Amino acid sequence: MMAATSGRRDRAMSDFDTVVFDLGGVVLRWEPERAYQQVMPAEEVGDFMDEICFDDWNRRHDAGQAWEQGEAELISRMPQRRDEIEAYRRYFDQTITGMVPGTGAIMAELARAGIRLLALTNWSADLFRPTKRRFGLLNRFQGIVVSGEECIAKPDPRLFMIVFERYDVEPEKSIFVDDSEHNCRTAAELGMETIGFTDAEAARARLVELGVLGQRTPVTGPIYHLAKRAQWAKAKQCGSYYWSTRRITYETQGFVHCSFAHQVAAVRQRAYADLNDDDLVLLRLGPDLDALPVILEDDGSGERYPHLYGDLTPALVAEELPITAVTATPATSG
Repeated sequence: MMAATSGRRDRAMSDFDTVVFDLGGVVLRWEPERAYQQVMPAEEVGDFMDEICFDDWNRRHDAGQAWEQGEAELISRMPQRRDEIEAYRRYFDQTITGMVPGTGAIMAELARAGIRLLALTNWSADLFRPTKRRFGLLNRFQGIVVSGEECIAKPDPRLFMIVFERYDVEPEKSIFVDDSEHNCRTAAELGMETIGFTDAEAARARLVELGVLGQRTPVTGPIYHLAKRAQWAKAKQCGSYYWSTRRITYETQGFVHCSFAHQVAAVRQRAYADLNDDDLVLLRLGPDLDALPVILEDDGSGERYPHLYGDLTPALVAEELPITAVTATPATSG
């Protein structure tokens, strides 16, 4: 695992009170080439991004440059490429392809442990606003510093100082998680502990080493997700599932709502009472529950439900069952 670290290995859990997350590549999946694939063959995208020096061009917008200005500068040099140049902003929503599996589970565990969650991201202000509305998981952060709003981009130390001052962060008591070695190096030089992000499993293991989290409590017994049969059939065709529970999407919620066997009847009555048994399918997750980013959380009623902080794909489903497999509660047809 790539990690720039500050060399402090003996600090106790109580020494850390804040974890600062990068967003793109750590919390949310970002695939910029997806925007250009809307206007050109996929095999041409790489050469085009090299031609416009995409990384430098995008970083200027992350640092506060207006998109109209950045696009105009490129178009003045490449007028025949106007449609392609404007495609990134036009199709930006398609570059954010979902949440990084497992990171949300880490965030939930940290919050439960009393650790403050902040985010520090290189992102243009205009493009970040709709993304924040789209992903409910971002609401778990107590504060988010966006480079485009500050007109400074990582790894500039001044952007980190804004986080420290705005949220009263003591660097020596904070951990920075980012997939960029340059950004981690700056954070370490400023006194933060750092974790170079490669995947959620490795990041969590490092948090355990630092004493911030303990070993995850195994989820005992089977867990289930209740779905509309027609929606699950579509998911099997396309390979991914859109929902957390009825009428609430996975992106909006931040996790997939699951249940233990004794909870299924209540979920069925609360969310699906107007549907017939044949309209529903009960999905048993597995077979290896310990490998899944599942966290037990209170739903607000005092009862804890298992929440899956990752995509519910057909590969994660061990068995499809009728609703009557775990409950004999009759359906109320509507």
